[in-house]
Amino acid sequence: MKGVIYMANLQIRVDDTLKAEADRLFASIGIDTSSAVRIFLKQSVLRGAIPFELRGDPYLPYLQEADARARAGEPCFSEQEFRDKAEAYLRDIQV
Repeated sequence: MKGVIYMANLQIRVDDTLKAEADRLFASIGIDTSSAVRIFLKQSVLRGAIPFELRGDPYLPYLQEADARARAGEPCFSEQEFRDKAEAYLRDIQV
């Protein structure tokens, strides 16, 4: 039929706490979570990419270095050394 728009149903599973926090956030700016997801999908399609920068776990490089040290039989970071490296990394990426 011409002019008929068919709508797909999208189901996702998320942690209850994440859902509640997202609902509160989106309500505070006047939209519901479904609308926020539609905006995300539309912007992704328009840009041909995810519409924001993705960042990984800021501690991952240090965990990987500690793992490599351990596998090589070298001492891993002390807790303070790990914290210092993590704080420096967070400053570097301006979090």
